[in-house]
Amino acid sequence: MLNIVLTGGPSSGKTTVINAINEYFSCLGYYIINVPEAATLAINSGIKPFGDHSLKPVNYQRIILMRQLMAEYTAKLAASEIGDKTIIIYDRGTLDGYAYVSDEEWEEVLHSMNLNKRDLLCAYDAVFYLEGSSAFFTKENNAARYENDANEALEKGRRVLKSYLSHDNLMVIQPRENIDDKQHEVVSLIQNMLGCPTQLREQRKFLVADLDIDELAKYANKVSITQNYLSSDDENEYRLRAVRQDKNVSYHYSVQKKLPNGIRHVVKEEVLSLSDYEKLLELVDPNIKTVYKNRYSFVYADQYFKLDIFPDGLMVLEVNVTKENPLLSIPPFIKCVREVSDDPNYDNKVIAGGEGIYAKRKINRY
Repeated sequence: MLNIVLTGGPSSGKTTVINAINEYFSCLGYYIINVPEAATLAINSGIKPFGDHSLKPVNYQRIILMRQLMAEYTAKLAASEIGDKTIIIYDRGTLDGYAYVSDEEWEEVLHSMNLNKRDLLCAYDAVFYLEGSSAFFTKENNAARYENDANEALEKGRRVLKSYLSHDNLMVIQPRENIDDKQHEVVSLIQNMLGCPTQLREQRKFLVADLDIDELAKYANKVSITQNYLSSDDENEYRLRAVRQDKNVSYHYSVQKKLPNGIRHVVKEEVLSLSDYEKLLELVDPNIKTVYKNRYSFVYADQYFKLDIFPDGLMVLEVNVTKENPLLSIPPFIKCVREVSDDPNYDNKVIAGGEGIYAKRKINRY
């Protein structure tokens, strides 16, 4: 079973891309369960956040979140009966409501339902954010759309993206002049995810000397990561993580295989309960130290960035290269020293082992 969210700003092409996913993977023998957009269903049924008899924003988003959670539960229950070769496609996810209320109001919604962001994020295997374009904005294909113009739609899209930035498998799909190109990119990524193993996207890595933390905070979501490595007698890397966001924690286990060309394949990846996490902690390799780091995830100039800051001040910036920006635009609020993409000393496992440059960085950091 694969759980995938398609989200983005209004007029970003979600409906067209969802149709392409259904057509392509149905032909490959996959059963597709489509979960429609909860807000559109509510508005079309008379439950609205605008006009006559409108609901207050907080109350409206609480209702939408309730409907979304019930729809997701129903879809997963059905998928568990149908079998493993099932793909659930969510037209927007549980965190989309963040775009339509203030930060404080969204926290009020979550608190009132005894929910937290980490749990909601971890319910999905991947999130595809479809970037919108003012050139394609229209209300004609969705009577429930209530954004006034293209600029408002783009701003809503940016807030939606911010709400999902901490998801490990967030894929940002840029606007295309031809919607077929957008469809092809999403279908190719899902096809790759369904393979065994899953190939991670190409990344470049940079050593950071300095940054403007206040400017970074305008773009980024922050999580704190505690990372361990389990003992193994094969070539695979067994990684255990606790990810903290505000007061919430999620637990993750992954098995990765590193090929000679440097590409990593994910053999297995899953979200753990606290008890399962604690059991696996007993299998941690005693020769590899625990890695502690703060991770800032953000999008800038059509690139998706992850900045890891370690306790002693070491800062490493990772970026997913895109077709739109192959030359790479490092944000002006981050000062990089050099690229370390091919330098094994900046691999997390080497850092955890206390080997290489990391162990000597206090005297030769740059």
